Parts: sequence; structure tokens; C-alpha cells
Amino acid sequence: MNESANNPGFLSKHAKDIVVIVLLALVVYVMVEQAVRFSLFGPAAFSYRQMNSIKSLGRSGFVKASEYDEVVYDLKPGLDTEFKLVSFRTNSHGLRDKEYAVKKPPDTYRVAVVGGSFTMGAGVEIEDTFHSRLEDRLNRELDGPAFEFINFGVAGYTMRNKLAVLEHKVMEYDPDLVILVLDGSQFTDEEFEEFVPKSKKSHFFTSYSFKLLKKVDIFKSRDEKAAEFINEHMGHLNELEDSITKLGEFSEEHGIPVCIVVLDHDYQHYKLGEKIGESVMASNLCFSNTLPAFKDTYFRDYTIYKVDMHPNAEANRLFAEAIYRDLKQESLPNKSETRGARDD
Repeated sequence: MNESANNPGFLSKHAKDIVVIVLLALVVYVMVEQAVRFSLFGPAAFSYRQMNSIKSLGRSGFVKASEYDEVVYDLKPGLDTEFKLVSFRTNSHGLRDKEYAVKKPPDTYRVAVVGGSFTMGAGVEIEDTFHSRLEDRLNRELDGPAFEFINFGVAGYTMRNKLAVLEHKVMEYDPDLVILVLDGSQFTDEEFEEFVPKSKKSHFFTSYSFKLLKKVDIFKSRDEKAAEFINEHMGHLNELEDSITKLGEFSEEHGIPVCIVVLDHDYQHYKLGEKIGESVMASNLCFSNTLPAFKDTYFRDYTIYKVDMHPNAEANRLFAEAIYRDLKQESLPNKSETRGARDD
């Protein structure tokens, strides 16, 4: 007869062994997970509040439906919180920036910066973003009008969103220059016709061990991944050219120079940046490409952390230097062409 049938203690002993094994496995997993978190995020790995700030904007509860259908969604005004381990505040108009008056003050050269998550500054303190650095540098080095660089960037914005922001939100600020940033999201296939709020989600219990493993693809080299990225995005260039044409028409209609910026810190995308530059310059618009600044660099040295490719503060410093040089070559900003405050 079966030993387990005659001996109830036999089953009990094996059940206890299984429980012990499961508990040991759980303890090992928690220790490995915490070690991975510490290697990625440092002391923040032990903070529920800070770890819970590492999430997508769509799951953050920080966005709301826009009053303009084609903009789709905006940042909520008056936020004072954390996002991707850094402080995250919005002004009374729902911009991730300091407070700017809608009506441009006299003797002011105003630059509107429109883009996606790189422009918003995901994972970077606002003072370390490229546009804040440009504003500080120009105000420090040049006499005359005060310079204002106003951040209209929101994570996830496609080119459609950006053009709608330009039409419906930027113009009321009466800019003297528009910087339209191409930071990856303009190539997103997913388009939203209306705002559908996503449920807030606690990300404290996210497995970063698993996320890190997903980033490692032993079957593809980094060169192969870069080639896939370029080939995929090359297929969108015709759509991008249509948008560039619209920007040229906007610039001519309103008498406002537009500078299109390829904002990227992965030098392996250089070929794509060159192709975009050809299209932009054929439309007689200002063009800036930040990719040459990252030649002979290691990509992960310029990301906010290993499992998130958003550019860090040092990458933003290099962005600012590259854009500054390109603007100067285009004789921008031209203080003599300040449009002056509107008479409302």
C-alpha cells in the first residue's frame, strides 16, 4: 500500500517542505529585486513615494482632457508632485514650467518650445532641461530684451498634437520664435481621437529585475536594433514632410521663424537625423540636430536610468549647447525682430 496513504505525517512533511521552498524562493527574489532597484535608483529604491513616481504619464493622474480636440490632452495645472524621481510642478496654465504671463511683457524675446517627453523633461529637474539652460544662457550673455523659453512639451505628443498645440495654445503667448522638437513621439502610430483617462496604478511593486531582463536581447546586437529603429521610422518620413510643409506655411503666414530640432542622444540614429534635416532645409526652415554631440559616447551614460531611455541632465546640457550653436548660425534669436507685446 502507498506510504502516504498509511502515514498522514508524510503528506504534512512534504507540504511543509514545499512551503519552506516557496518562502525561500520569495526571500531570494525580494533580495535580488531590491539589489537591482538599488543599482538602478540608489537610495530611492527604499522609498515607496519615490519608487511610485516611476510611471508613465498616462497612469500618473497628471493629465486631463484638452479643450481642443486635436490637442487631446494637457497637463493639469497647479501640480506639485514627483515624476520619475524628480520634482514635477505645473504652472496655472498647465505647463511644466515657471509662471509666465500669457500677455508678453514689453522688451521680451519669447520662444515657444513644443515637443513630447524629452521636451517636457521626464526624469529631469526643470532647471536642467535644455530650454531652461538656453533661457539662462541667453539672459546671462546677451544685453537687451529678456529671453523667455516657454515649455509646451507633454509626454506622448505626436506631430498631430504638436501642430494643434502650436495652433491653439502657442499663439496666444505671441512668440518671436518657435522651436518644434522632434523627440521620437512624432513617429508614434497610435493616434488618439479623444481623451480616455487611464486608471492610476501603483508602480512600487513593478518588477525591475524583469524589466532589466527584457532590455537584454541576446539574439540582436545593438547595431541590429538601431537598424530596425531607423528602417521603421524612415517609413514615416513622408508624413513628416507634410508636417514640415505645414510648419513652413505657419511661419510665412505669421511672420514667426520656426526651428525644427532633432532632439536625440543615440548617435546610431544619425542617418535618420540627416534625412530629416534634408527635408527641413528644403523648406527653408531653421534646423538643429543634436546627434553629432553624442558621437563616440555611450548611450546609457546619458539616460535617466538603465531601464528608461529618457535623456538625463547631462544629455540636456549637450542638447542646449548644440541648439545654441545652430541658432547662432541662423542669426537667431534676432532681438531686432522682437514682435512686441500685443495690444489686447
